[in-house]
Amino acid sequence: MKKIAIFLTALLLAACVNPPVGLEKNEFTIQSLKQIEQDDYACKCKKVRLAGKVIVATALKTQTKVEVMSLPVASYSAKPVITSQTDGRFIAYLNGFVDPESLNNQYISVAGTLTGKEKGKIDQADYEFPVIQATAYKQWRQRQEYDYDDYYWDDYYYGGFGWGRPHIWSRFDWGYPPPKLRTVLY
Repeated sequence: MKKIAIFLTALLLAACVNPPVGLEKNEFTIQSLKQIEQDDYACKCKKVRLAGKVIVATALKTQTKVEVMSLPVASYSAKPVITSQTDGRFIAYLNGFVDPESLNNQYISVAGTLTGKEKGKIDQADYEFPVIQATAYKQWRQRQEYDYDDYYWDDYYYGGFGWGRPHIWSRFDWGYPPPKLRTVLY
């Protein structure tokens, strides 16, 4: 019975980290800008899964052009790892109309085909953007959470049950560090 409970718990937790449809990990040969080689641009057949923060979005006649500051992709969930350093920028073309204002400064994961390069500028610097024709994308919503240091969250400050007062109140009385604010994608 215990083994069945452990198995069901593991199965339930594994179901919580499924990536969005079309962004599954095993379908893509390239999952980072660093993995792109010069030959990949000529092929126009490489499947890529990239993610990052949208810098500029522009609505075109039949599609939406999105300039993205690339971030590493989380292996299972396909979310951008927002605490990491960027490894460059890329341009993704999304089929159909997407309101550019709804994409600006948001996080996105994109799946599609690497179709080449496009020359452009980042401020005054010339830059060659890898171009992806997207087949699927997911715009992630952001939520701010307070992150409390676990060290200060014992049940009671002095001794065991019934001794002292609850530690959550004492943390503010005794000068413990305030909680940190962090951004979570969902």
